[in-house]
Amino acid sequence: MSKKRQRILVANLGATILAALVGAIIVPMPTSAQTTVSLENRSVRDEADRLLDLGYGQLKDGKPREAIKTWLYAIGHYRRINDQAAISYTLARVSDAYELMGGSNAAQDTLRQRLGYANTLKDNGAKLQSSNNLVSFEIAQNKLESAAKLNKETLDLAIQTDQGLNTAIALNNKGLIASRYGNHLAAIKLYYASIKEYPIYEAIGEGYVYVNSGDSLMALDNYKSAITDYGMALTIARQYRNYALMAVASDRLVAAYLEVPNFHRIEDLLQNRSSLALIMGDRETAAIVQRYLGDLYLSFGNLPKARFAYQVSYDFAAMLEDTSSLPLREAYYKLQALERL
Repeated sequence: MSKKRQRILVANLGATILAALVGAIIVPMPTSAQTTVSLENRSVRDEADRLLDLGYGQLKDGKPREAIKTWLYAIGHYRRINDQAAISYTLARVSDAYELMGGSNAAQDTLRQRLGYANTLKDNGAKLQSSNNLVSFEIAQNKLESAAKLNKETLDLAIQTDQGLNTAIALNNKGLIASRYGNHLAAIKLYYASIKEYPIYEAIGEGYVYVNSGDSLMALDNYKSAITDYGMALTIARQYRNYALMAVASDRLVAAYLEVPNFHRIEDLLQNRSSLALIMGDRETAAIVQRYLGDLYLSFGNLPKARFAYQVSYDFAAMLEDTSSLPLREAYYKLQALERL
């Protein structure tokens, strides 16, 4: 091959590669999906992602206030590159942190902001998550009329879009609304319908629905069935080592067994509940549970066990920072009363 022809082939090959690279950059995209891949935007995104991860770490370390500040900075960065999906996602994290701090109004305001982004993005998943959470807040605040209206819209959309988890949550919320109105039979049907919709990977949510169904059964004086449902919740909690659900289910079971009554089962539950409270770092609850255990032994006429439980209650309460706390005083009085027997 002549050198001239070789140069032409190389030049043509170089032109083809260059055209391909340029074409990959300048292909038109819809405005809503267009992302400028400049170095500046890449650095902004990297910083936003770093802040998002940093917020997770702060929340895990028990610093929700710091996490919120960090995530708000991340949102500012995502706004600079107009990544609305990332803003929506981060707003959900901010709302969760506000809720953890007990700031329900701030959490709701943040959810409404996210709902606006979800509508713009036509993101049904984000819309349903935000709406379900808003319904939960309104139920807690006893705003049942507005909660019922939003819940109906949410449930209809969840069913239409075949979103199992959001359907399950919406059905549970509908059950909670029915129970607030005193319609416990209707509430129980909704709870069981919710349980059927829960995905396997959301077993803890299912456990809390069993707690709700147990509450409605208790309201109907159906203690045997309530114990069954609370027991299901406790089984799920133990299987997944979820201490929060374990505590709730155990407390509900104690209340149910008091109605039957079954004092030996209550004894087992209280002993386990005290241990669980210590695992959770809640000495105050451990002290209170031990005092209840002392009362139970006293009702059996077992004075040595009652004295030991009251002493343990006093010891746990004495470890609290507040040396004049109610659990400490109550345990002290129980011990004094026992000495007079």
